[in-house]
Amino acid sequence: LAARPTAGTANARDLRALSLSLLQLPTINDELNHTSAELLGDIRHRIDPLPELTSLLENAIVDEPPVQITEGHIIREGYDAQLDQLRTGASDGRQWIANLQDSERARTGIKSLKVGFNKVFGYYIEVSKANLDLVPVDYERKQTLVNAERYVTPELKKQEAHVLGSDERSHEMEYEIFVRVRERVAQERERILSSARAIAELDMLVSLALAAMQNNYTRPELNNSDQLLITDGRHPVVERALVDDLFEPNDAQLDCQQRQLLIVTGPNMAGKSTYLRQVALIALMAQMGSFVPARAAT
Repeated sequence: LAARPTAGTANARDLRALSLSLLQLPTINDELNHTSAELLGDIRHRIDPLPELTSLLENAIVDEPPVQITEGHIIREGYDAQLDQLRTGASDGRQWIANLQDSERARTGIKSLKVGFNKVFGYYIEVSKANLDLVPVDYERKQTLVNAERYVTPELKKQEAHVLGSDERSHEMEYEIFVRVRERVAQERERILSSARAIAELDMLVSLALAAMQNNYTRPELNNSDQLLITDGRHPVVERALVDDLFEPNDAQLDCQQRQLLIVTGPNMAGKSTYLRQVALIALMAQMGSFVPARAAT
């Protein structure tokens, strides 16, 4: 989400996703205010909520923008007065056209008269061939169908030009506004990435802490000796995969003097490789800063 605006490839959904992410940062910082842990304090100082950018994105981009950025419907109402004016003009024209069907039915007495639109011919008034004798003189023939004729009136052409022209200009303006917002996001790339890295570290720490709480892990002791001591160690993956059976804990005691090598024997499917991986995983988890699946570990 930080790279795409810089490359000029971000669409409105990307910016909306970034906005939703930035909105979470003040709440996360408030939570981190309640801890005295040095590491969490360092993370908090590196989380930049970017309030100005958050406000810009919230005010500019609609909640559910389309993927296309050249066809409008991405800039929020109230963000740009000139854009709002264009939209109002187009909306008024559409309302006039929407009311035209009822008014023309009343004026002509043709109950089946329809007002429609297609991309090739634009807006039109459709009259069935059975009612052609009721067509007013100000109707201009536009298209002939098998069972009907399509017409326009000078006022309908005027309103059509107004609506389509307003739509085209508003889409152009929305794109221009969007590009400016995207460029503003690109300018804050480094601040966004700084916060993202801090949040990633926090996410990792929270995930490890949650796993430790849920799975009854213990805090290992780290020292400079050559001993590896594990009491009632478990394999963190296998024990979670077991449904009906409990994992049988195992001890391990290794050092560089008397117990540098263990010979593990047993029949197939007895758990030899599970035990080997269990010891390795516990050592790795301790080195990365995690609690470990054991009653004690040094």
